[in-house]
Amino acid sequence: MFKKLNKMKIGARLKKSFRQIILIFGILSALVVVIMLYTINNYGTILDNYAYPQGDIAMAMNESAEVRAASRGIVGYDSDSLIESMKEQHEQAVKSFEEYLEKIRPTMITKEGTACMDAIDKAWAEYKEVDAKVIEVGATTDTAKSLQAQQMMTDEAAPKYQALDDALQKLMALNISLGNAKRAQLRTVMIAALTIIIIVIAVSTIYSNSLSFAISKSIEKPLNELKDRFITFAEGDIDSPLPTVESEDEIKELVSGVSAMSDRIRVIIKDSGRMLNEMSEGNFAIDTECEEVYTGAFT
Repeated sequence: MFKKLNKMKIGARLKKSFRQIILIFGILSALVVVIMLYTINNYGTILDNYAYPQGDIAMAMNESAEVRAASRGIVGYDSDSLIESMKEQHEQAVKSFEEYLEKIRPTMITKEGTACMDAIDKAWAEYKEVDAKVIEVGATTDTAKSLQAQQMMTDEAAPKYQALDDALQKLMALNISLGNAKRAQLRTVMIAALTIIIIVIAVSTIYSNSLSFAISKSIEKPLNELKDRFITFAEGDIDSPLPTVESEDEIKELVSGVSAMSDRIRVIIKDSGRMLNEMSEGNFAIDTECEEVYTGAFT
């Protein structure tokens, strides 16, 4: 990767490295957004399908108890007004119970939850049938019929109610179990996601530092070497080699230009020295052997 960068111009090298860093952190940001959306969506699912229904299941259990209590009042009271009042309470409790069932039903999205709802529907239908018979017999001030209805509640309705309550309890336990499992799954995903984010941040940080170090070194090292060579060049050392530059950028072009200048000065000095030596021996009929290098101010 770094070798490819060294073949670029400095501007292109910096742009490419910045684009890579931006891309890495863009991917990281997208990952964080995806994790947040996943968490929000699953948290909402947990609330809708497990947390809120637990309250509805508890209310349904309470309403079923109210149905039984109202039935007991109907067959137990010996006042017509009280019996009518308990009938109203009974109807309201039945209505509320069935409303809670319909509220719970859509949230039972698993096979186990559907099976529990089927069991509740069956137990409720059987209990309602016996309960209606009990009320039909016991909704009276007749002591004998009232006692008969109370006995029916004990012998027939009680087992049906127990089956209904067991089914509701099983649904509650299942909902709690599934909710806990879903929360644990979400927690595991969050931990894994956070671990990945930390790893990505660490890797991208290390990569960015390595990239910046490599780029700065590829620029700083040859420039410092070139600076030192310029100092010796200014002091008259035109024979020592110029620093070697591995990158294919402006610094290499600068070194190439300085190298060409150094070669030209070396040729001019050598040629001038030859002509001055000839003149010192009285030979003034001489000319340069490399006229092409005498350009500009050298002419």
